[in-house]
Amino acid sequence: MKLRHQLALSAFAVFALIFSGSGLTLIEISARLRQQDQIDALIAQNRAIDGMLSSAAALMAFTPSSFSPQRQLQNQLEKILADSALETGVRILDEEGRILADSGFPKIDDAQMETPQNDQIWMKIKNTAAGPVLISAHVLPLNDTRLIIQSSADLRTLRRDVQNQLGLFFFINLAAYAVYWLAMIVVSRHLTQPVEQLAEGERQIAGGRWSQRVPVSGAQELKALAENFNRMAETVEQKVAELETENQEKEIFINNLSHEMKTPLTSILGYTQLLRRTKMSPQDAEQALDIIESEARRMERLSSRLMQLIVAARPLSECSAAALDSFIEQAVLRLKPALREKSLRLCVECEPLTVLIDEELMQAALRNVLDNAVKASQPQTLITIEAKTTETGWQIAVRDEGCGIQDPHPERMLQPFVMEDQARSRKHHGAGLGLALTQRIVQAHGGMVEIDSQPGHGTEVRFVFPPETLIADAKAEASQTKARTGKSEQDKEKTHEEQ
Repeated sequence: MKLRHQLALSAFAVFALIFSGSGLTLIEISARLRQQDQIDALIAQNRAIDGMLSSAAALMAFTPSSFSPQRQLQNQLEKILADSALETGVRILDEEGRILADSGFPKIDDAQMETPQNDQIWMKIKNTAAGPVLISAHVLPLNDTRLIIQSSADLRTLRRDVQNQLGLFFFINLAAYAVYWLAMIVVSRHLTQPVEQLAEGERQIAGGRWSQRVPVSGAQELKALAENFNRMAETVEQKVAELETENQEKEIFINNLSHEMKTPLTSILGYTQLLRRTKMSPQDAEQALDIIESEARRMERLSSRLMQLIVAARPLSECSAAALDSFIEQAVLRLKPALREKSLRLCVECEPLTVLIDEELMQAALRNVLDNAVKASQPQTLITIEAKTTETGWQIAVRDEGCGIQDPHPERMLQPFVMEDQARSRKHHGAGLGLALTQRIVQAHGGMVEIDSQPGHGTEVRFVFPPETLIADAKAEASQTKARTGKSEQDKEKTHEEQ
């Protein structure tokens, strides 16, 4: 049974109980009041008869008569009852139960009658062939005798009126029930409509429509319930989206990991081929072996950190102070074989900054961008790395003179699996995940990645970081150094050319 039907039925049952009970109670009270009026009228009539009989007895004492006292009293009683305009039946008996006078008293078996005591009014309802009557009896001492005066009041009219009232009330009940039931159907539908909308919204959400919302309507409590439901649905939608994103990230984790493993593997393979094909001094060979070992160990550490960042999505917990020039020098050192292979020139411009970063992850991010710059550059072109402070913090910028990005929205390259040149990316075993992972690493440091590109003129990728990751003393020192030295001299000291 629907809620609105249950509500209408419950309200109807309460209404029927109250309405019927109140109507029957009013009819009962009205009948009792009318019966009490008859009792009061009967008592008043008995008092009047007592007064007339007492007066007649006093007159009999001074009026001579040829009849016996018994006969004379009986005649006087019959005369009084005949002359009086009585509204009820009256019967007068002597002490032995003989009838002395009778005026319209109903026929009742004497066995049903009781002899009242002195100073007592006996009153009962008796059933007769004609119907119920109210009987009143009391004793009246008169001279040397005791008279029993019995009076009756017909209750048939009262009972008939009560039955008529009950019949009328029955039809009024039916009409009231019908009107009230229809009204409750309409009202309950209006009241329960927000609840039914909530139930429908719940079914929609349970069926997978996470964007489903319910209208806020109805009473204040129902509006609050709808608002809470919508907030709950929004939270559920967000959680589902987070879970779907997390599952997608877990699915592409192996691709991300393999992509990141490829970069240090390139260095390892480059130095391995260099050791095989080139006659190197023991010192250079030892340095190459050190780089190979360092890259292998970095691969192991990097896989663990990528799992923590991509799968667990926890904030960074191992940021430490690092000299930015040394950090960039490490990235350049690992990039030398690729620069030599394509005869590229490299220019490094770095202010003496000390920053708070996770070196392992930031090395991966910077190497991703440098690797893309090498792939996009033509031989004998320039790649520039610039690290400096800004008004809003500090940044690392990588510029190349390559083919640029043809897409009018270069920021799309930050999305997973989006590649500018599919053929070139496949040739270099790319999967379109490098910049996406780079952005994730930079965002984990509180920064952002910006891309500017002009087709045919090159691309600039910037890592922009907030001032919280910059140590204040290093910033002051960088400003002083920049004021003392000119840009031309700085370029000359920090420019490396690779043929």
